[in-house]
Amino acid sequence: MLSRRLVGLVCGLALAGGATWAVAQAQPPSDVRDGAVAVIGENPGIRLSVKEGAPPSTSVSFWRVFYSPAGMGHVCFVTSDIGGDGPTPDDIRLAFADNEKLAEYVATRLMTAFDKTYGSRPFPVRRARFARSGDTATAWKETIDADQFSIELVWRDFYEPFAIESRVGVPDNPYLITSTFIPARTAEVIVNGRRVTGSATQRMRGTRQSSSAFLAFAETWLK
Repeated sequence: MLSRRLVGLVCGLALAGGATWAVAQAQPPSDVRDGAVAVIGENPGIRLSVKEGAPPSTSVSFWRVFYSPAGMGHVCFVTSDIGGDGPTPDDIRLAFADNEKLAEYVATRLMTAFDKTYGSRPFPVRRARFARSGDTATAWKETIDADQFSIELVWRDFYEPFAIESRVGVPDNPYLITSTFIPARTAEVIVNGRRVTGSATQRMRGTRQSSSAFLAFAETWLK
């Protein structure tokens, strides 16, 4: 027969274990995601095609970064067959930035997750100044001024916004990306006063109407 002292010890341990389990059950699940924040900011894009179904003749990836390991700032990658007439001397493939360290970080650490050429075929970087104007009710405009270049990016005629979550591993994405998209029916890229050839393409993203021209706000990449 167990002594009274031993019985008391066993009962005490049982009660302590039960109390610990109860506390664990009472605590709500954490709403904090594991992982390191790679970037926080905005990432609007424009892809224009000369005709429906054709590859983009102009691609723009614009970044307004509020936080990254490389600091804050702006970066805009522009690739354009300006006249839509094939390779000619007026075509451009440049990155514009007000923080060159950030330009390298975005290109080699973020964009290469989706397009390896950002690392294997680096964009020449031009120092630039950036300004924003307009609104999401009528038109949104980003202006870039650099040596020998003045670029205007314009998004107009918006669809309804929707939120996205691009998950790790879909298809080979190493980041969890959350963002709010505002797709545009029309967009313009103007280089040194010349409107580049091409139009935005309308497309579906899941069940939501989207476009190859979009504003992407409240964007966070987590790894």
